[in-house]
Amino acid sequence: MSAETRASVIVFLILLIAALCLFLGYRYESNSSRADTAEANVLVQAKVIQMQADQQQAFNSIASTTANTNTSVDAKAEETVIEYRTILRREKTCDLPVPADIAHGLLDYTYRLRASAMHTTIGGTDTAGAGTTATSALTYCQAVLWIRPLLAAIEIANNQLSAIQQAEQLRQVKTK
Repeated sequence: MSAETRASVIVFLILLIAALCLFLGYRYESNSSRADTAEANVLVQAKVIQMQADQQQAFNSIASTTANTNTSVDAKAEETVIEYRTILRREKTCDLPVPADIAHGLLDYTYRLRASAMHTTIGGTDTAGAGTTATSALTYCQAVLWIRPLLAAIEIANNQLSAIQQAEQLRQVKTK
């Protein structure tokens, strides 16, 4: 073999080794890049999962606090109604009827509220039981006994709305 042939073979081998090194380097970089991307995706997913778990825990805490508060409101309202009944037993004017127009207006308003709170059916609002016939007249004592439960219902609804607002604010802060 001549020197020129040996030199050609050596140059060819050097070029072959260089090409092989470039190919292996490219493959290594590609695999490394994919591994880095996969690792970054896993970190993002872990962060999202942790954020959702934190939100769920906070929402559960808000719901639990609201439920406890509303139970307390109901209990206090019931105690007050019992106290009012005791007081009203001694009232001589307790059986006086509320004027019929006022009682009828209150009854109509009650039925409208009830109908608006009920889910609608395919044919529209479910009006079953929404008649305006009363079995007896409304007395002043009955009206007094309605006040505390109605105020308690408003307080409970306000507590629930406040809890929803807290949850929404928390969700907004966590997603920013």
